[in-house]
Amino acid sequence: MPVIDTIAQAGQGSSHWLVYLLFIAAGLLVGGTWSAYQAGSRPLAIFLALCAAVAFAGAVFWLMGAMN
Repeated sequence: MPVIDTIAQAGQGSSHWLVYLLFIAAGLLVGGTWSAYQAGSRPLAIFLALCAAVAFAGAVFWLMGAMN
């Protein structure tokens, strides 16, 4: 069924922007983590670090799925 293959390929190509967005969000969250750490706000730094790890892992897993 070539129509299904075409739709699946179109969906993969349009999701690359989301991978970039997740990497950008992870980078910004790492910067926020460092800023919170320097300001002495340990709970906020831990929260932001966890959010950054989730965003980075999501981007990597989404990218690995896009390569299949």
